[in-house]
Amino acid sequence: MLVELDIQNFAVIKSLKVSFKENMTVLIGETGAGKSIIIDALSLLLGSRAQIDMIRSGESKAIITGLFSVDDTNKVLIDMCIEAGIPLDDNQLVICRELSIKGRSIVRINGQITTINVLKNLSQYLVDIHGQRDMQILMDQDLHINLLDNYANNDFKESLSQYQKIYAKWQEIKQRLSAIRKNAQEIAQKHDILEYQLNELKAANLTDEKEDERVDDEYRQLTNYQKIMTAANYFMQLYEDEQGLSTLLDDGQKTASELAGYSVQFSNFEKTFNDGVYALEDAHEELTSIIDNLEFDSEHYAYLTERINLLNTLKKKYGPTLKDVFIFYDNIQREINQFDNQYFDEEKLNKDLQSLQAKLMTYANELTQARKNNAKILEKKIKQELSSLYMDKARFVIKIEPCNTFNKFGLDKVAFMIATNPGDDLHPLVRIVSGGEQSRLLLALKAIFSESEPVGTMIFDEIDTGVSGRVAAAIGKKMHKIGLAKQVIAITHSPQVAAASDHHFAISKIVKDGETFTKALSLNKDETVITIAKMMAGKDITEISKQNALELITKLHNE
Repeated sequence: MLVELDIQNFAVIKSLKVSFKENMTVLIGETGAGKSIIIDALSLLLGSRAQIDMIRSGESKAIITGLFSVDDTNKVLIDMCIEAGIPLDDNQLVICRELSIKGRSIVRINGQITTINVLKNLSQYLVDIHGQRDMQILMDQDLHINLLDNYANNDFKESLSQYQKIYAKWQEIKQRLSAIRKNAQEIAQKHDILEYQLNELKAANLTDEKEDERVDDEYRQLTNYQKIMTAANYFMQLYEDEQGLSTLLDDGQKTASELAGYSVQFSNFEKTFNDGVYALEDAHEELTSIIDNLEFDSEHYAYLTERINLLNTLKKKYGPTLKDVFIFYDNIQREINQFDNQYFDEEKLNKDLQSLQAKLMTYANELTQARKNNAKILEKKIKQELSSLYMDKARFVIKIEPCNTFNKFGLDKVAFMIATNPGDDLHPLVRIVSGGEQSRLLLALKAIFSESEPVGTMIFDEIDTGVSGRVAAAIGKKMHKIGLAKQVIAITHSPQVAAASDHHFAISKIVKDGETFTKALSLNKDETVITIAKMMAGKDITEISKQNALELITKLHNE
């Protein structure tokens, strides 16, 4: 339930803190006093869309904070908090939403910054705010099946969940089969292209990602064969001639040895010189080995030329590097496998579709029978609720008709039908002209569904619009009854609805120093009587009007 609501710089509200209690609370005040603004602030707190013009004029940000107590039986909400990593201290949730003039919106739950999506998911199990959307759902025949199914027990909901899982698979296979039949030629062409590319790469017989580097090196070597041989022979001549490097180095070694014999300080010089000689000897041997094995093979040269052209072509088509070519090869292999496994086994898909259809039919028949049983129970309950709201002559029927094909709910179309007057034909709810009748029907459904819904707080914003007298009193009693199990907060202009409530706040608007402010005053018993007397008789209150107000309060709480 909502324990406390703190509103700062929201619309005409400068600063307002309201503490709520269990059972039923009404917000009373003249039109424009700010009652609906309080509900708007609560809606924003619970995740509704934020707009900059909600911030009080002249302020940089608006802050709405709500303290909620969470009942141990609200397992869904508790599990969602655990999953979102939100600590539940003493089964309390402190939700704070801050809206800045720059358009930034920040959400905190128990001090932890979170997202709007998390807030919306949690809030649907905290508070149910009656509003225009509820009436739209009630009037939209396509959504009636949701209302009926929400009334069902957990076994039905589990069966519906299993059906919907099978339905999702059935839809997927239908789409795949449709794609095969619709795009068979296109798919075949794409498959042929992939096969051609795969065969081209297989025929290339690529060895590894570095093959192009090795082939290029060999090609450059053979291309420059004559230059290599000329340069190598020149070096050999320099090294091996009678007065070449070899002879000179031998003489140098003798001289270095002679110097080292004269003084130790020449020992390091001798070693360094000898190391250089040995390195040159090694280089000579290596060059000799290369030259001995080097020959110009015209056939191999032609092969290398052809290979380079092939590798360059593949890199241009599938590269730009040989590594990319290998990646492309792996990818098209996977694609072809997918084609083979997913698109070209139409016979298997058809068998799977038939198998799923049989399962869907079994579940759909079970769901239909369960809906018919639930519809009878719900019809009876709604008639009872409508009767208590002075619509005892109304006939309410839940019509269930078969569909031609499976949908996500089974094979059923559900329509709520009503005849509000004796002798009238049954009509869809959208044909209800009276706003008062719409409100009473919605309240009847709310009263029934509140028994199973986990939310702890229900908000009614002028649900009594268009009714008065005994009908308004019946609506007040109905909300009071709901308030015995849930916290109910209502905005009303009806003295009968106000009289049925347990707690009362007077909402007023004042102007001070050129600024407008909204106040909320918790009323005691005497103040409540006076306020309801004003609602009944106007500003001129007499002892008789106060007595009438007290009698109305007593009557509605004792019936």
